[in-house]
Amino acid sequence: MVLWATALCAAEVPSQTFSINSATVGVTALGEVQKVYGTAEPVRLSNEEEADVAICYMHSSTKGESFLVFESGIMGGYKDITGFRISTIRPSINCVATKIDVGTLTTENGVKLGQSLEDFKKTVQVMFAYHGSRLAYEGAGQRPATQEELKMLRSKWPNTIQNYFDVTTNIEAEFLGNRLIDFYIRKIESY
Repeated sequence: MVLWATALCAAEVPSQTFSINSATVGVTALGEVQKVYGTAEPVRLSNEEEADVAICYMHSSTKGESFLVFESGIMGGYKDITGFRISTIRPSINCVATKIDVGTLTTENGVKLGQSLEDFKKTVQVMFAYHGSRLAYEGAGQRPATQEELKMLRSKWPNTIQNYFDVTTNIEAEFLGNRLIDFYIRKIESY
């Protein structure tokens, strides 16, 4: 029963939430992102052996600074993005300037900086935990492997019968004065 409820929760996140300005979690490579926003050196997010890497972009306008961070890790082969953050809060890593006004970007389903809490909850209809002005969500579930993926997996592990990927999704959103100032989403698929 618990596994079914968890899988149902993970399936609730609209797939469009994972895409911003043609960059999609699990699909787009960091190199492709750099072609759009500019060259940025990937930086390790911690000193741990298999720590994720990130590239950060910053745009300044009359409205202030906005930041766009793309992450990748071992599950993305350190090349495919596994998550992104759009924020008005300066990250702890160095960011390179981009001409693209990242503060005006929206996910394919309409998440954007400055969005009201009410509108955000209509756009991303999952059960968030509230931590003051920060909302957090973690969903775990499974997705069936495609025939192409199964063929690749069977060639690497011929004796396995598993035909699905475990999927973990994390979302964090922070609000100030009822307006979205920080949005983070991550999806990890593992076999």
